[in-house]
Amino acid sequence: MSRKIRVMVVDDDAVLRRLLSEQIARMGFDTAAAASGEEALDSLSKNDFDVVLLDIRMPGLTGLDTLREVRKLEDAPEVIMLTADTSLGTGLEAMRLGAYDYLTKPATLDEIETVVRKADEKRRLVRQNASLRDAVRPPSEDAQPSPVFRSKAMGDLMALAESAARADSTVVITGESGVGKDVLARFIHARSARSDSPMIAVNCAALPEPLFESEFFGHERGAFTGATATKRGLIEAADGSTLFLDEVGEMPQQTQVKLLRFLEEGRFRRVGSTRDRESDVRVIAATNRNLADDVSAGRFRADLFYRLNVISLHVPPLRRRREDTPALVEHFLSIFRERFNRPALDLSDEARQRLYAHDWPGNVRELRNALERAAALAAADQIEADQILPAAAKQSEEGKAATTGGAPVTLDELERRHILRVLEDAGGNRERAAAILGISSRTLYRKLRDYETGSGGQDAP
Repeated sequence: MSRKIRVMVVDDDAVLRRLLSEQIARMGFDTAAAASGEEALDSLSKNDFDVVLLDIRMPGLTGLDTLREVRKLEDAPEVIMLTADTSLGTGLEAMRLGAYDYLTKPATLDEIETVVRKADEKRRLVRQNASLRDAVRPPSEDAQPSPVFRSKAMGDLMALAESAARADSTVVITGESGVGKDVLARFIHARSARSDSPMIAVNCAALPEPLFESEFFGHERGAFTGATATKRGLIEAADGSTLFLDEVGEMPQQTQVKLLRFLEEGRFRRVGSTRDRESDVRVIAATNRNLADDVSAGRFRADLFYRLNVISLHVPPLRRRREDTPALVEHFLSIFRERFNRPALDLSDEARQRLYAHDWPGNVRELRNALERAAALAAADQIEADQILPAAAKQSEEGKAATTGGAPVTLDELERRHILRVLEDAGGNRERAAAILGISSRTLYRKLRDYETGSGGQDAP
């Protein structure tokens, strides 16, 4: 979706109003017109505009009076005054009242286009900064900037990701928990035409269901109990950028309906508002679930699935690309050497071999956590095998025995054993166990409930 600047022309001269609107439309802008200040304010109460070209001398509500009222609006557009008065005083008064700039009639088309684009850029940055204060969590100082790999499987995936970055279409990234779906999303955003703006990320599994619509679309003051101020949502925060929806399969059905409408039309409404707003957002979604199965089971809307799944990228688990483990080990070691100020920190040969041989059910996230724990607790600069992964050999042998001796064990059963073992190691603390496993507390609770009822660890509706 290509974002167009929305411009309103306000002038009581019908001929000038029509000509200016037509000329601005030829510049590639969306245009609307109003014959008076009163008409302009009525239109602004119902529609979202980026820039208003406002004549100063009009009957009824003058241009300066209209400017005063526009500046009172929440999320007001930038205003450029048009005046036939060549004296400096009129323009300075308009600037004092909050106009972005003023142009003296007759202004050239180049002048108009330049100042409109600059005014829009200012408004976009102001809106984005206001939204980002609440919506964006700054990445940690050692956040992985892009996937680290050596395997052909990941090389092929990265080539597809490069193409996806240029396409600006919606993307669905699939893969088990901890494989680095968020890292791949950041990689796509960083190589896209939207990279000048920060990517907005939200974990759908971490949002309480009653807050979904407000967080995504924002709300007006008084829209519900506790809404004491107007709030911009993630959709507005991501205007001109990328919105990353992690664990999108956890999104409630009602929010799915509204997200679908936004993806199709580029328009949305804040909770409690009757006014449509526009936002130019590229959506990247990620999930460790099989959305096609969720569609069949009625847990996920088919129309939203097809709208999101324009480009599909699958990140293979670490056990299927063991060539990447050494590169990841070195990458994380370099991070922890710097973080803990231990430049000589290293692994013994046995510790490395144990790391390389382990299946890593929790994938890259589990590998990173194991290395971080060992680096933080190591008394000496050389980390020994039993320090970094004391239970790994036993767990690995159990896994191999399950598949090579006796009856084969399903992947669901291996996952169940791993989750219960991690929960036991965490002393029964579900929050801590979920963090180690790289899943939400809600997902962990559901899986544990399924184990108790004997439903085999499948995601519940």
